[in-house]
Amino acid sequence: MINKSRLGVLLVRTGLFFAAAVVIGVVYGWSSFAVIAVALTGGATLVQLGGWLWLRRAEQRDPAPSDEAKPRPHSEFL
Repeated sequence: MINKSRLGVLLVRTGLFFAAAVVIGVVYGWSSFAVIAVALTGGATLVQLGGWLWLRRAEQRDPAPSDEAKPRPHSEFL
């Protein structure tokens, strides 16, 4: 499962690709490939932003369990 910090890194990276797609679209003209690239990377950025916000809200609602509630490994595996 992905945590909030990993999704944040992925969100920043996708945002950089979105910015690069917009810059390339402006510099070289808005061909159909540029429009598709901006649309896809923009959509991916929005989906990841929504997931990051949802994870942040879920972590605020249910903080991490205390050490007593965490499962402990069996001594034979140590």
